[in-house]
Amino acid sequence: MKIAVFDVCDTLYSVNTTFSFLDDYFSKNKKYLFFRKISKLFIVKVANYFFYKFFKKDLIRIYATTFLKNIPIEEIQIYTQRFVKEKLATKIKQNTTSMINEYKKQGYKIVLISGSYEFIIKEVCNYFHADKYYASKLKIVDKHFTGKYKKDILLNKHELLQAEFDTIEELIVVSDNKTDIALMQSADHAYAVCNKPKDCKFWKPYKNIICIKDF
Repeated sequence: MKIAVFDVCDTLYSVNTTFSFLDDYFSKNKKYLFFRKISKLFIVKVANYFFYKFFKKDLIRIYATTFLKNIPIEEIQIYTQRFVKEKLATKIKQNTTSMINEYKKQGYKIVLISGSYEFIIKEVCNYFHADKYYASKLKIVDKHFTGKYKKDILLNKHELLQAEFDTIEELIVVSDNKTDIALMQSADHAYAVCNKPKDCKFWKPYKNIICIKDF
């Protein structure tokens, strides 16, 4: 089986789909708006970076998810369908989507792997007519979100792919995510989507990874 794996946030779209969704959904929630203002402060981002680096936990992302507590899954599903078709559709990266279409023509299975919420990536998968998707799952109790993660795949994409597919004839990986290095180095062909000039500098030492400038 030939597989082409695509990251989603900042790869298929020019935005982070998790926060793009939350910012849209909670656009009139004063508590959430205050949190977002605080989360963008330099000192907060630095503290979150070091916590993430040493403990592999994104505190800003985890806290943002708590705002989904007690919201019905049906309400979120309906909202997400419209969000993907109307809002995210304006943030699509044409270079990356052209690659999806080309690999489809060549007979590759298109797989989306993202640390974003499953309910978002499911709709993204439908939108691009991809073959399969993997994303982070949230806990659900009595058809309502709890605001907590059930399974977060943010840092486990490589291990996930190995566990899900016994035999891969050829693997293509397209991602902007620097934490996807292990996955990209295991690929037959890997492409790093560079959104800023400094991204190209980061990927330059990895000779097997081709940089795609998107700035």
